[in-house]
Amino acid sequence: MDLRFNLNQEQKQKLEQNLVMTPQLQLAIELLQYSSLELKEHVNEELKENPLLEKEEADQLETLENRIDNQYQASYQQYSDDDKQSFENYVKYEPNMYEYLENQLFQVLTADELEIGRYLIGALNEDGFLEEDLSSISKELAVSEVRVEKVLKKINYLDPVGIGARNLQESLLIQLDSLLLNTELAEIIVNDYFKELANNDYHQLFKKIDAKKERIKGAVNLIRTLNTVPGAIFSKEHQAEYIEPDIIVKKVKEEFVIILNQQASPILRINPQYYRMLQQSDQGETRTFLENKYKSAMWLIRSIEQRRITVYKIVKAIVDKQELFFRKGIKHLQPLTMQEIADEIEMHESTVSRATSSKYIQTPCGLFNLKFFFTSGVNNLSSHSIKAIIREYIKRENQQKPLSDQKIVDLLAEKINMKLSRRTVAKYRSEMSIGSSTQRLKKYKREIME
Repeated sequence: MDLRFNLNQEQKQKLEQNLVMTPQLQLAIELLQYSSLELKEHVNEELKENPLLEKEEADQLETLENRIDNQYQASYQQYSDDDKQSFENYVKYEPNMYEYLENQLFQVLTADELEIGRYLIGALNEDGFLEEDLSSISKELAVSEVRVEKVLKKINYLDPVGIGARNLQESLLIQLDSLLLNTELAEIIVNDYFKELANNDYHQLFKKIDAKKERIKGAVNLIRTLNTVPGAIFSKEHQAEYIEPDIIVKKVKEEFVIILNQQASPILRINPQYYRMLQQSDQGETRTFLENKYKSAMWLIRSIEQRRITVYKIVKAIVDKQELFFRKGIKHLQPLTMQEIADEIEMHESTVSRATSSKYIQTPCGLFNLKFFFTSGVNNLSSHSIKAIIREYIKRENQQKPLSDQKIVDLLAEKINMKLSRRTVAKYRSEMSIGSSTQRLKKYKREIME
């Protein structure tokens, strides 16, 4: 057998397109998903460190229509303190844990998994743990236990990560798995030495684990940063009393005008004095310093401007898609996905997700998180709309003869031609913290006696 190897060296040109994550691009992505408070803090730090940056005062501001008119056409305004007073009386809408999770379901589940997902979310306790056995859930839904567990695993990685775990140990392991770190030792401690961890028994951990003490301590410290009660962030004491909106939608002569809050997204400019100094300075340390600060300032200014443009485009698309909501209220909220908005504005779905993170919009109907508008539904009505209709039925019921869940099912079918199961109505009612017909009747009788 004649084995011959061709060892000739060849040079070939190959054209490839790769996305390079530069520090500047990374900053732009971070700024996009910042809340207004985080953006303010970042800008204030940059203003302290960069002499070429300064914040424009109110009387110096030019309207953004003139500055970015070539980038998009729209009614685009700034929000000042003069506008704030008229909106302070609006009540902000804070979704509870079940609504918040349900809004995320359609992003990770297929259409045939949604019913399972909704049931699992409805079965969580107030701390965000799943106490009901998977086998009983599979029997209730008439699906295999394997399918239920598959859906549950997807729910486990929703926000907040670790939600829907069966116990604290499982929740901690899920959270560790989601980190972009080497968590192998921490996972070993949680999985195999959970009792010692819970008792802070370092002596036994050092004795049983074959690793340096410093590494074990570091792993334990990492575990301590995790969330031990996934549902705690939805408790009343964790909710802010006042939230400043990033965007305001006003109705002006039957048209909706989008106003971006200048306070939540400050306008920056280059300091003219230092810029003249840069132009006049010769080569040397001073010029190098000023050039670097100038480039950094310009990138920050452009990134914040791009953030405004992106948020505006998304809100404009939401207003167009959800016009009935803005005109008539929550009962007319339509099902909507991030992918639909992404297609509408020709951006990637991940960009829409980042841009709507931790941002609030003031509407004629109240103050809402932007992600509130992305929701699944039935018969072209969102789950929020269905809940609002159920709440209205119960509000108008005869208190001496409260509506049963089955009666609400019948009303929905009769009034708006919507077919829901009794269990789904019961789940929606429970998510709104509304008692059963029996509980409501008992409450009514107690109030009469008092």
